[in-house]
Amino acid sequence: MAALITTVWVWGRKLISGMKFEVILMAVVLGWGAMQTYEATKAEQHANDLKAELSTEKAVNRGLEMMALHYGNQMKRLSVALEAREASRALDDRSIMAARAAARRMENDDAPTGDWADRPVPDAATEWLQRLREHISGDAH
Repeated sequence: MAALITTVWVWGRKLISGMKFEVILMAVVLGWGAMQTYEATKAEQHANDLKAELSTEKAVNRGLEMMALHYGNQMKRLSVALEAREASRALDDRSIMAARAAARRMENDDAPTGDWADRPVPDAATEWLQRLREHISGDAH
C-alpha cells in the first residue's frame, strides 16, 4: 500500500511540475467552483423539500382549525339547547310544585275536598294511571 501511495505521489509531482502555474490555479478554481455549485444545488433542493413540508403542514393545520371551529360551534349549539331544556324543566318543576301546593291548600281549606282526598283511590283509576304511565314511558324509548 505504501508503494502505491508513493507511486501516485511521484506521478502527481511529475504531472504538476510539467504544468504552468496558471493551469494549476485554473484547475483549483474550477474544482472549487464545482464544489460550491454542488453545495448550492443541494441547499436549494433541501429548501424546496422544507417548503413542500411546510405547505403540507399548513394544509393540515387549516383542516384542524376548521374541525375545531365546527366542533366548537356544535358545542355552543348543544349548550344553548341544554340551557333551554333546563329552563323548561325548571318551569315545569315550578308548575308541578304550585299545583301540589294548591291541591294541599284545597284539601286543608275545603272540607268536601279534604273528605274526598282521604278516600282510597279506586282500582280502575290506579290501573288507568298505570297504563298511561307505561304508554308514556314506551313512547319515550
